[in-house]
Amino acid sequence: MARVPVGAYVPGDSFFHKAHPFVKFYWVFSFVIFCFFNKNPYINYALTALALVMVYFSGTFQSYIRAMVIFGPAAFAMIFLQSVVPPAVFDNPQFLSDLGPFSLYTESIIYGMLFSSRILCICSWSILMLMTLHPASLSSALQRAKVPYVVNFMITTTLQLIPILQREFGIILSAQKSRAMQAQGFKALLPSIIPVFAGAIDRVAQLSMSLETRAFGSDNERTLLRYSKFTIKETILSILALVPIFIVFYGRIKMNAFIPAAGFSLTPVVGVSIVVFCGVAFLLIIFGATLAIRLFGKS
Repeated sequence: MARVPVGAYVPGDSFFHKAHPFVKFYWVFSFVIFCFFNKNPYINYALTALALVMVYFSGTFQSYIRAMVIFGPAAFAMIFLQSVVPPAVFDNPQFLSDLGPFSLYTESIIYGMLFSSRILCICSWSILMLMTLHPASLSSALQRAKVPYVVNFMITTTLQLIPILQREFGIILSAQKSRAMQAQGFKALLPSIIPVFAGAIDRVAQLSMSLETRAFGSDNERTLLRYSKFTIKETILSILALVPIFIVFYGRIKMNAFIPAAGFSLTPVVGVSIVVFCGVAFLLIIFGATLAIRLFGKS
């Protein structure tokens, strides 16, 4: 199977692939609101775990891992950096332990975990939606929703822009490698920029000709190649997407945003372990990826 660019559509026959584009968007939007208004990181981590289960059953796990390489280090770094910085937003922070020259506080670690859980949860559900959303299905759904055709075209083209440019970079790097040129690392990207953008300009010219031959901007009704009807099932699923929003606002008002009455507590061993793990994971991902690129590039 060909390697699918990060963020591009992954063909499949799962429930998420068959779901209506608007239903997927409603649920992702609902989870985004839930993550931002919820202050309990453990609930956000649970939603992230649920997203991982959905990713596995949708057959997009490999593409998801490649996409999360970008956001994973940010999540680990958020916990580590927030933990080693003295908590300035808390009146009486609970001292936990010393880690070398740093003083760890429970509130700082929980604060970092909250931001980290938001990054992981929102990115996981968003990437799952993008990887199971065919551009033609989205365009058809927007057309049925009476979205202006120009706006529809802008949205669908934007979603395909990054995968197309990434695919072009991969082709050019492969051509450089076949000519015994450097094909790994940042230095290899510099010679590839001009061919990629030159190809993008040429593609824009071809696209404009294609749009003219297909009566772009015409008010006539267009035929739809891929379209999922918005049935009663989709309507029920869309209404159910409001449930997480109601829950999080109820928890925000009545349950102190799901923060325990006694507050969050961590033992010194657990707190130090979390900070050390996140710091080591962040450094391993950054420097390990750089080292691997250099080693494989030389070989």
